[in-house]
Amino acid sequence: MKITDIETLVGGVDAQARHYFSMSTASAYTYWEETQQLPLISDDRHEEAWRFYVHRYTKDAADSTAVTLYSTLDADPRVTVIHTVDYDQDEGYFHHIFECEGY
Repeated sequence: MKITDIETLVGGVDAQARHYFSMSTASAYTYWEETQQLPLISDDRHEEAWRFYVHRYTKDAADSTAVTLYSTLDADPRVTVIHTVDYDQDEGYFHHIFECEGY
């Protein structure tokens, strides 16, 4: 899975998603980041594969974009995903963390 594939996948759910970080103060926003190239070898050649994270910050406990992000990532046969949620009491944001590997 190439970086452009990740961008297309995440952008298909949230067209406003940013790469690496967001300085947004909106009530909801998304960003994604690749963190490690995975050692995938096929036909004696290195294939592009990435560990990446998608972050969704929202003040809505039932955020439909977070639900759609998970279902989209989980449905793609190239992606493995673990979804965890954190809550920032000071700012009131739910932080959905999608830890992924894309092959």
